[in-house]
Amino acid sequence: MKTKISALQLYLMLFLSRVIVSITINVQTVGGSNLIESIFSSLGLFLYLTVFSLPLFVLHKSHPEASLLQIAENNCGRGVSVPMSAIYALYFIVMNIFSLSLFLILLVNTTDPVASRFSIVLVVLGIALYGAIRGIETVSRASVCIFTLFMLGMGMIFLAVSPNVTPHYLMPLFYDGIDQTVQGFLVFTARCSSLAEFAVLMPFLTNTDTKSGKSHRVLGFVVWNGGITVFLGVLLFFIVSCLGEYAALQVFPAYTLASIAEIAGIQRLDALFIGISMMALIVRIACGLFCIAVCMTPIPTRPRAWLTALIAALTAVLSLWLTDSAARIGAVFRTAYLLPFSVLTGAMLPSLLWLFDCIKKKRRRAA
Repeated sequence: MKTKISALQLYLMLFLSRVIVSITINVQTVGGSNLIESIFSSLGLFLYLTVFSLPLFVLHKSHPEASLLQIAENNCGRGVSVPMSAIYALYFIVMNIFSLSLFLILLVNTTDPVASRFSIVLVVLGIALYGAIRGIETVSRASVCIFTLFMLGMGMIFLAVSPNVTPHYLMPLFYDGIDQTVQGFLVFTARCSSLAEFAVLMPFLTNTDTKSGKSHRVLGFVVWNGGITVFLGVLLFFIVSCLGEYAALQVFPAYTLASIAEIAGIQRLDALFIGISMMALIVRIACGLFCIAVCMTPIPTRPRAWLTALIAALTAVLSLWLTDSAARIGAVFRTAYLLPFSVLTGAMLPSLLWLFDCIKKKRRRAA
């Protein structure tokens, strides 16, 4: 019997998984100097996720005990489900390498250039792998605690920098058109793995989440999607209103914002920012590793665990290799490469499978 988690646990896990890459944006990635316009990019992502979550919810309602990959096997056969499983597994591997590489760059560029990247990778992947092997319930329970710590930590940072808010730092919106907003939307979409994660984790959701027997899955999705959109908007507001044009010069402006924070005599809350970011990263990678294991479900449990560990080791090696060179990681993790992969796994494949499922049901009724 599958271990079940509640909709709340799932969405808190997805919140942390998504927020860790959202807080790393800068003017170079969004293609413009006015970060406030990225709030509208985030709103665009909100609409994108809402629209393309609908096929997943319909499929989950029709097949509550099956993941997208199992639905593909039931409707189309192993000739379709096996390649789909490989695509999703590869996608999660790529996103784990991308996320870990981003965090290593953050540490090396902002804290200590001679920090031991190997030790950091060993700690992060070791904890994430342990959680993934123990199961989705372990990861989801940890997510509840880490989400609480993350929100308290970011709340402290926002409170500490609020006296530095300078309204005239805010630039006019869309002064140079909407190109930056569109570019920001493409960046956010390319880095968002939430739909793919939900597609794989569907069968682990409880059928009911309350004593009344009602499910909060759809409502939870709206709250989660809207909540992280609001959070990013607040973060971008503080970055621009506190740092001004200085934000455009920073590789990680969110870290810079934390570094100027001071509360109750405690200066530079950047250590707090790094700590809560690392915890969120562990959840994201653990979730990715568990999804990879789900993609390998036909393989027996023990060999699958060893394969997952091997993939974690490969993630470590490739992350260390990529972060050896800024040019190397810039060439590999381009939006132009990640975007088609994210759209394929998050929107196209679920929509096509939903369409095929509808056609198959219609034929059954006609027969």
